[in-house]
Amino acid sequence: MADRPDPFVINARPAPPRVPDVAITPDEIALLVERFYSAVRQHPRLGPLFENRLAGKWPPHLERMNLFWRSVLLHSGEYSGQPVVKHNGLPDLQEGDFRLWLELFEQTTAELFETEIAAPIQVIARRIARSLWLARFGTPFNKAPDWLD
Repeated sequence: MADRPDPFVINARPAPPRVPDVAITPDEIALLVERFYSAVRQHPRLGPLFENRLAGKWPPHLERMNLFWRSVLLHSGEYSGQPVVKHNGLPDLQEGDFRLWLELFEQTTAELFETEIAAPIQVIARRIARSLWLARFGTPFNKAPDWLD
């Protein structure tokens, strides 16, 4: 009996470290977050939508977004949160708002970075937007719009 392995012990190798999908630095991510949310605040639809939720709370939100994007792009593991819950809690959020967000985000990345850096970030942002859109508006009978592909 002593030679039998313990059924409650799992011998697993640790996963290899994840290599970032994008050649970007934390400082460049901070610039992206700063510029993007500056554009959001000036946008005629997104600005008021965000301001209704974040009035007086912009600095903590921007820091949280830095953590989020570093976690996503650099696999830093710094972010912990529930983006779906947060977005689903926005009472005035409309389906097309994700399209506006995505267009503004893609415009910002294109202005800041060369294509080889901007393109993979845009793919990731599109995947995130699709996931959030599906969590909020998707049903078995309502597929994601083509602009999220």
